[in-house]
Amino acid sequence: MDKVYRRTQIVDLLRSQEVETQDDLRRKLARRGIHVTQATVSRDIEELGLVKTRTGYRLPEVGAEPMSPPQPTLAVVLKEFLTDARQAANLVIVKTRPGNAHSVAVALDADPWEEIVGTVAGDDTIFIATPSSRQAEVIRKKILALVAT
Repeated sequence: MDKVYRRTQIVDLLRSQEVETQDDLRRKLARRGIHVTQATVSRDIEELGLVKTRTGYRLPEVGAEPMSPPQPTLAVVLKEFLTDARQAANLVIVKTRPGNAHSVAVALDADPWEEIVGTVAGDDTIFIATPSSRQAEVIRKKILALVAT
């Protein structure tokens, strides 16, 4: 399980339910199929800038010191996980190492490109929808250029 996905799940948990302790967070992550040690949870809490209150952990208030970004840049994610990028009509099909498509899709969505209409990620494949085949080719070339740098 990669760090980006795990931290995204932590933020999602905190937005949807109470998390009283680090062990509580660890158990809730395990229910989502993410098995981590207490040390990993502690490190994630610190790096995400979570706030400990009497009732449990919370995301920092708006206007407070910002959380550390839960993910590296798109270029870093692509260089680490990308195995192939192909065009199919107005789609770009991105292949990743198994289990990493979600992280790449999150990074793509966080770095909005006007040519991208949306992304759908599976385990090792991402479909990137564009309005036209010409724009799909532009996206494919941009992705490959980021990996080449």
